Amino acid sequence: MAANAQRGFVLVATLWILAVITIAASYFAERVSHSIALAQQKQETTEQLIAFANTRAEVLYRLGTMRVSLYGLGDPPAIALDDRPYRGSNDDIVRLQDSRGLLNVNFPEQNMMSRLLGQLGVPIEKRDAMIDTLLDYTDNDDLRRLNGAEKSEYEALGLPPPANEWLASPYQLRNIIGWRDQPVLLESLLHFVTTSRVPGFNPNTAPLEVLASLPGGSRETAAALIKLRKLTPLYTAGQLADFTTGTLDPDYFLFYPSNSIRITQQSNKFPWAVQYSLTLTPRSESAPWRVDYNVKTAVTYPSENVDKIQKLPAQASASTGVD
Repeated sequence: MAANAQRGFVLVATLWILAVITIAASYFAERVSHSIALAQQKQETTEQLIAFANTRAEVLYRLGTMRVSLYGLGDPPAIALDDRPYRGSNDDIVRLQDSRGLLNVNFPEQNMMSRLLGQLGVPIEKRDAMIDTLLDYTDNDDLRRLNGAEKSEYEALGLPPPANEWLASPYQLRNIIGWRDQPVLLESLLHFVTTSRVPGFNPNTAPLEVLASLPGGSRETAAALIKLRKLTPLYTAGQLADFTTGTLDPDYFLFYPSNSIRITQQSNKFPWAVQYSLTLTPRSESAPWRVDYNVKTAVTYPSENVDKIQKLPAQASASTGVD
């Protein structure tokens, strides 16, 4: 009986030891599996960040070595500068936008700005006030416009006073009375405006919403203009007049891309995008470009079916100089 009891105890102890070993082995296996998954995730993230850097380097190289033309960056097949998507080094998407194809909030064309705000849902009775507060924020005096706001109005709301200088980035619109309390509006508006210090307006690179803001224009006429410029670039104000009913100032239109380009990169691997604006400075002694701003933004372009997006056109040859 004593021998049987002893053998039973040994059996139970052995089973307990085996159970503990099994639990410990399962725990360490789970930890190892988790560590391997984290390592793989970090490797994928690193690879995508490298792809981001490669695409950025490729774009910067082309901007520094290829001339801009009516067709975009380089001669046909050129990289279009109308914010259309291209596939970069991996699954990242890159878009280049000529700043001259956007509305400039530092020296706005007020009628077009009002029409653009209207397209984005701003009632007509609020548009003048928004434009006045924008102009008061960027001018270099303390004289308040009829519907504007200067230092005292900002102090009354506990806000920093106006900068009284041009905006360095469109994202500074978030600081302006009448604009700062409309985040949904700003999220849309930021696609269509620039702070780059370039004159004129280029309808060859303008988004549909901006083209629809032309005097006497509409979304239908804007779509027709985009269809036309896909066949051949626009080059006279007379071509625009055929699609609008308003009076156009021919001196306002410059049909050639500017030396300021907005670049947006995103990937379906990341929940954010990177946007930066460059001014090309080919005659500078320090660098061929200047970064005007660099921000991390929300992803706004659908990234499904990335493989169907056109890759960046092959670079046939490099020709220095920006006209």
